[in-house]
Amino acid sequence: MLNIEIDSPELEESLQQLFGNNQQSMADAFAEFIQQRKIKQDIGISITQLNAGEGVSLRETMQSLRQPYE
Repeated sequence: MLNIEIDSPELEESLQQLFGNNQQSMADAFAEFIQQRKIKQDIGISITQLNAGEGVSLRETMQSLRQPYE
């Protein structure tokens, strides 16, 4: 388990206003934030790979997605 310490009184106040003492809602919101950051990072990596000519055709992509179900 990961514990995070907040050293910003303003941020702590904002969290308190948004979530009160509901730590589960706060944890869910944090998890959603992390997932969104990961998606943005993955998209950035994909764009870099495409710009470097490392892209895969749509046909290849769709075939690899279908394979487990065929």
